[in-house]
Amino acid sequence: MNTIVTLAFAAAFVSLTACEGEPPKVPTNSPPAPEAQPIAATAAQPAPSAAPPLAQPAPSAAAPASTCPGCPCAGGGQPVPAGSAEAPNPAPTATAPAQTPVAAPAAAVHGNVVGAITTVPARSAGSAVVYLEDAPIVPNRGALAGIDNRGMAFLPFVTVLAAGGRVAFMNSDPFPHNVFTPDNERFNLGMLQPKGSASHTFKTPGVYSLLCNLHPNMLGYVVVTPSSYFAKANAKGEFSLKDVPAGTYKITAWAPRQQTVTQSVTINGADVKVEFALHRKE
Repeated sequence: MNTIVTLAFAAAFVSLTACEGEPPKVPTNSPPAPEAQPIAATAAQPAPSAAPPLAQPAPSAAAPASTCPGCPCAGGGQPVPAGSAEAPNPAPTATAPAQTPVAAPAAAVHGNVVGAITTVPARSAGSAVVYLEDAPIVPNRGALAGIDNRGMAFLPFVTVLAAGGRVAFMNSDPFPHNVFTPDNERFNLGMLQPKGSASHTFKTPGVYSLLCNLHPNMLGYVVVTPSSYFAKANAKGEFSLKDVPAGTYKITAWAPRQQTVTQSVTINGADVKVEFALHRKE
């Protein structure tokens, strides 16, 4: 009994000793272990590879840049072939709304008033004036005039301008003259020396007789109209009042020592003919 225990203990001791570092005993009659293959030879074998990657097209320079980092469309990842299911939709391009053409404003309609004036005596027709009562004042239209004292007369005999206009008076005679008026906004320019001049602004519409207190036979007229649309008749009494805006107006004819006549006229773009017959004042 003791012998069996002793042999078992010895066998356990031998086994424990072999596990702690001694190489195991190879039986002599065992087949030889296969030789280890060199590592270099193993590395030389080509490793199996996956299918070759598809050639990816370079992103087009014209493609819009993406604002998402790492997005394939911005170059942050691999570009996605155009037309694939993973290709991002291109950003919509903003287009300007179509402009509706704006029609140019229609030109204002204008017309001319033409006609003739008869007077008694007939020679007065050459000094007649025609004007619109209720048309507007147009800046710089009919705003300036000049009258000369020459040969003991006011020349021209009749001068016309719009209210607010200015008249320059000159003296071409070799002796002094005086210019004054007793009408409407009376004025007296005093003595006008040879080669001298003076001016007056007429603010109130109406007819102004011009006189000289040094030469009682001198006489002239200034007709100040309430609008910038007026005309002087020629020696035959014919007149043409040009470029009148469309509308209906009161038109008046005046001549020295004649009764003033007013009638209605409508301008619609075509020329309108108007006749006046004036008679001497009673």
